Amino acid sequence: MTKEAPFSSAARARDLAEMSRNGVELLVVGGGITGVGVAREAALRGLSVALVERADFAAGTSSRSSKLIHGGVRYLQQGDVALVVEAAEERRILRRIAPHLTQPRPMMVPAYGVGTHTKLNVGLWTYEKLAKVPPAERHEMLDREGTLAREPGLRREGLTGAAVYPENLTDDARLVLATARSARRAGALLANYAEVTKIDAADGGSTVTVVDRESGAPSSIRARVIVNAAGPWCDSVRSLEGAIPGKRLHLTKGIHFAVLHADLPLSSMVVMQARDRRSVFAIPRDRIVYVGTTDTDYGAAVEYPEVTRDDVEYLLEAVRRHFPAATWGLERVVSAWAGLRPLIHEEGKKPSEISRRDELTEGPYGMISVAGGKLTTFRRTAEKVVELVEHRLGRRAEPASGGSEQPLDGGDLPMGSSPQEYARFLVSRFGANLPGLEDAVDRLVLLYGTNAEALLGRAIDRGLGFFPGSVALRAEVERAVLEEMSLRLTDVLERRLRLLLFDPERGLDVAAPVAEQMASLLGWSEERMMRELDEYRETAKRCMPI
Repeated sequence: MTKEAPFSSAARARDLAEMSRNGVELLVVGGGITGVGVAREAALRGLSVALVERADFAAGTSSRSSKLIHGGVRYLQQGDVALVVEAAEERRILRRIAPHLTQPRPMMVPAYGVGTHTKLNVGLWTYEKLAKVPPAERHEMLDREGTLAREPGLRREGLTGAAVYPENLTDDARLVLATARSARRAGALLANYAEVTKIDAADGGSTVTVVDRESGAPSSIRARVIVNAAGPWCDSVRSLEGAIPGKRLHLTKGIHFAVLHADLPLSSMVVMQARDRRSVFAIPRDRIVYVGTTDTDYGAAVEYPEVTRDDVEYLLEAVRRHFPAATWGLERVVSAWAGLRPLIHEEGKKPSEISRRDELTEGPYGMISVAGGKLTTFRRTAEKVVELVEHRLGRRAEPASGGSEQPLDGGDLPMGSSPQEYARFLVSRFGANLPGLEDAVDRLVLLYGTNAEALLGRAIDRGLGFFPGSVALRAEVERAVLEEMSLRLTDVLERRLRLLLFDPERGLDVAAPVAEQMASLLGWSEERMMRELDEYRETAKRCMPI
């Protein structure tokens, strides 16, 4: 096994057993970005910590975002200066510790009308002063001709120019995984498909019943403090302590859809205005462009919220308003997804008006529940949570853990190297022995960072190259099982290889050979393999408008 074997699918059972045998100071419930961030921060501060997740890491909201590390520009419109400053600082930190997952891309905001052009310039200037944006990263104002030179498909009528500034493209599910693997490296114990079903008060803490959803076996974990980071299921976990005191969640749904790049040929990310004056994005990535997002009320949490035709039409209206040549409709959509935002309810406010700030509550047995929060600021949220945990444990609050300096898994690029330079290095080293690498290398660097080097070596040495006609490597499947705790076909195709959302075929063209490879690695029966295939195909259907 490799040195990273502690995060293998096989090691999961060992971690579960160790949690149960020894107990922990902190048990984190929820394997989204907040939960894994808390686990990493706590482990770096020397706490004994375990994390359990009822499904797979990032299976909920943390794999359904717009995949951007925002600098906080949009919070200025809401007048939340503190959040602007916090988001800008956290983006700087993430760019330092995870450069492969914070890749700069130009964001264009078209201006229709001289007044809008001026307001954009003043607003961005104000943001850059507050956020201490360095001169090289400040916005650029384009006139009409300069705007159309970059994005010729924009509606010309009334166009006066555009503002262009850098934002950062990420991969949300891979950011979660990189953080989870970093938490494990720091000493945390982690297990996916481990569901908390009961919480009982105990001397000095709680006893938590956890059911292994693979084997069905229950176990008990003693924890002095529990942090509930279950996202949309936060209130369900809170209810295990009894009545839910205080504020409750308000779930809102955000959807995205994707089309082929040829149908919406953009070179920049573009901000568009929807009919209700909300800002929505069109973001090019690989062979597709995805558009989002909506913000509508939603009921009870489900794993795959539906994407309706009305949801897509709302976004399509914005696309057609800004890009007149986009006369196509739902028939060109190649994938779609919906996520639920776990916000704290604020009476009388519309979904888009509710604060995105994180909020902590404490339950009858002392469980700390986290709601709200943003992908960009997850690390700062984790610091606040762990400071509270330390206080509850009676420990002297430790200084910053070094989490703002230590690279996340895959983030240790060579000194001074950019992701693009690292990609060129990989092509020069491996390209001759792996035809097609040049077309796939940017994707590999985004998903794996410096782990891409070992991955490509494995692909060549073990004959685990590209699946025919695909950007995915067979070596990625092996890594997903042996080093990324993947237990199910959907784990691999949706959240590890990212084919479900970002490949025009939604991974259906390689699902069968991937399932066969996983069956060999995990010892699946023929029946289990066919069940996995059926479940993945059903999942792929859900990732289309209904």
